[in-house]
Amino acid sequence: MKKRNPKDLVNDAKNETNEADVAKAQAEAARWKKLRKESLARELELERRLDVALAIEAETPIPIAFGASKQPVGKRVAAVVPATDWHVEEQVSAEATDGKNHFDLAEAERRIQRFYAGVLELIDYQNYQAKVAELWHPLLGDLMSGYIHEELMETNALSPTETVVFLQEMLIGGIDLILKKTRLPIFLPTCVGNHGRTTPKKRIKTSYKNSYEWLMYRFLARYYEKRSRVRFMIGKGYHNIQTVMGRRVRFHHGDGLRYQGGVGGISIPVNKAVAQWDKVLPCDFDIFGHWHTFLPHYPKWISCGSLMGYSEYSVEIKAEFQHPTQTFIVIDQAYGLVDFRPIFLTDAKGLTELSAAA
Repeated sequence: MKKRNPKDLVNDAKNETNEADVAKAQAEAARWKKLRKESLARELELERRLDVALAIEAETPIPIAFGASKQPVGKRVAAVVPATDWHVEEQVSAEATDGKNHFDLAEAERRIQRFYAGVLELIDYQNYQAKVAELWHPLLGDLMSGYIHEELMETNALSPTETVVFLQEMLIGGIDLILKKTRLPIFLPTCVGNHGRTTPKKRIKTSYKNSYEWLMYRFLARYYEKRSRVRFMIGKGYHNIQTVMGRRVRFHHGDGLRYQGGVGGISIPVNKAVAQWDKVLPCDFDIFGHWHTFLPHYPKWISCGSLMGYSEYSVEIKAEFQHPTQTFIVIDQAYGLVDFRPIFLTDAKGLTELSAAA
């Protein structure tokens, strides 16, 4: 290896040091150049935002004048208030329903009075949207429990004939209240339920001929035959199809629907049944009870709730709990079903207190 001069070694070291310093200086210059570029960009963005803010401040907003909606002149609807699944003479104890319900004759009368009072309140409310021109009060059956099960002979508060008398008094009281407080015509299509029968088993061909409810409907129609504002349409078949506000409505009790339980609830079997019935005679809506369930299925059908409410049977079959209700429905000729809501017949607080006591 060739021996190097010490002076050359010193000069080479100085040159390497200078190159490192130059590299550091160049890197620092590049960093500051980048920072200056970013700073200029931020300055330009701030200036742009300031210009926008000054422009907004300089502009005077021009408000858009909205007007309150006006009720169309001559707009009329029908209110439909089914009476279904009252089971007035049946007795339900809080102890047997986990504190969820208590029901006897006195409670039945209170709930019926609250139902008719609620109908009047909702008619007044609806009149702010579109005037109610006619009231439909379908009697959809199971207003009584009857003796279709042996245990009902032991537990019912009244016999079937006594129940018919009680029911007539309740229905007359409600109809007379509406006649007194409104000027509306009242239409009452009727259907028999599966509970009010006189036979141990349900009959198809002669169902109405063996029904306490059908006999009661006849008595009521006779009672009101001279009242021009009251019109009964007493059905003999399972369906009672009527035209309401130009719409064809299929009223029935609901026991003709078949449901054996399942995650989907009654919706699927009801949809299938309605589709089959529509093949014979298309209808705009189906309104029914029987299932003790308030379930609107817009825009095609409504299942109505029960006045009696949750019972020992509900516990046994693991039915979903619902508060005791009846249903208020509004039908518009142009739009069809435009409103459907439960009429609650008990205070939720009262049921909470029952649960606590149980």
